[in-house]
Amino acid sequence: MTLILPYRQQSITLIRHGPPAVSLRQRVRGHQFRQFVERYDAARIVQQALPPLAVRQVVANADLVFASNRPRAVHTAELLGVSAPTMVDPQFREIEFPVDFSRHFRFSALTWSVIALTLWRLGYSSRCESFRRTRQRAQAAANLLENESKTVASVVLVAHGGINRLIADELRQRGWRGPMLPRSQHWGCTTYCRQGI
Repeated sequence: MTLILPYRQQSITLIRHGPPAVSLRQRVRGHQFRQFVERYDAARIVQQALPPLAVRQVVANADLVFASNRPRAVHTAELLGVSAPTMVDPQFREIEFPVDFSRHFRFSALTWSVIALTLWRLGYSSRCESFRRTRQRAQAAANLLENESKTVASVVLVAHGGINRLIADELRQRGWRGPMLPRSQHWGCTTYCRQGI
């Protein structure tokens, strides 16, 4: 039997991971971008990076912490000193976008990411999850977080900028109060609240 806590503030906090050891400032040719993304996805957080105290306090007060299965998100949760049970789930992974481009162009990985994200939002999804499927995944992720918030007061997700934005949009559509866009910088921490029943 599931116990629902009566008349209390529910909160879901979305945290973006810390700075990865692989920098988006690297310049790569188009045909090398896929390999760059693979390295980025395998990266942990840079050794000297320390999470802000305020974000550590949010995590310390959480009843339940979820994390993306990407190493940078799992490592971020560790650096934040997670003491509550952590549930690592691939549905919280970052959005996927096309990564195959021409060898004739050389840009920073950040520029390639912007180009790829723009194409993806316009409907191009060669060899990656489509925008429509990603939104469905974000809806499922919001369902999971929302259902857990019915039994505990504070739920935290340590994930990524792109998927956090889609989850935040879904939560706001469901009546959760908070910023239109979650904080996108590394260690960015944004809380959405509503009154429990």
